[in-house]
Parts: sequence; structure tokens; C-alpha cells
Amino acid sequence: MTKANVLFVCVDNSFLSLAAEAYLNHTSMGELRAFSGGPLPREEMVSLTKKVLFANGMDEGGLHPKPWTIFSLPHAPQPDYIIRLQTSVLLDKQPMWPGHPVKLNWDICLDEDVPRNIKEATDAFHKIKESIDLATSSKVFSSDSLNWRAAC
Repeated sequence: MTKANVLFVCVDNSFLSLAAEAYLNHTSMGELRAFSGGPLPREEMVSLTKKVLFANGMDEGGLHPKPWTIFSLPHAPQPDYIIRLQTSVLLDKQPMWPGHPVKLNWDICLDEDVPRNIKEATDAFHKIKESIDLATSSKVFSSDSLNWRAAC
């Protein structure tokens, strides 16, 4: 049974948030559902995303850049957590999310919006992996952290 929906956001939704979505869905064994989006999504994911995912035993099936506004629509999965993966003024003005999602800033920053080479991509993926592993092991995504929403 899914405990929570997690929405990872970065500006162009072509590497950071797609890699986070893929990794959390790969490791959570259905307890969590990850999604991704951004305010200025690219047409396609960057090729380094596919390379890094493949090197870590995952594929890019079902992943594609998309606007984060689709998750504020009534029929979309309601995010319980919104995790901002980079520092940008474009991520400051988020849509009105349904419910009261918990917002976290992880700032898995790259010098650019996308990695320039496989080393940068691999380093960023390892930061994403470490952050997700720490969050899941410390029960950041537990139902206890969502109990306050029931009173709202």
C-alpha cells in the first residue's frame, strides 16, 4: 500500500527530478510513489539521465519532462511531499498544491541546470541517492509526519 506521494521538482525536469523520481520508485517497493515536474520543462530528458540510470540498474521507462502544474489539477495524484532539488527563484513561486504538502529543500545543486558530463551526472545522482536513502531510513516519509494535515 502506498504511504505517500513524493513530487521532486527542479527547473527543467530533465535530470535531477527525473533521476530522483526513478530512484525512489525503484527502491521504495511500492510504499512511496515518486513523481517529478518543473516550471520550465525541457522537450526531452538529457541523455546523461538515461546513462546514469542505466549504470545504476534502472531504465527511463515512463520518465519524461513535464510541467509541475499538472500535479495541482484535481485528477492528478496529490503530492504529500514536495522536494525542491535546486536553488532557483523559478522554484520559489510554486503552484497552489491541493492539501497541505510538506515542502523540503534538498538543493542537490549543479553549476548548470543539467550536468555537462558523466562525472557531474554521476556525482549529482549519488547526492540524490544519499538524500533519498537518508530520508527513507530516518522515516521522513512516515505517516507520522503527515498527521498534522488531518487537522487542517
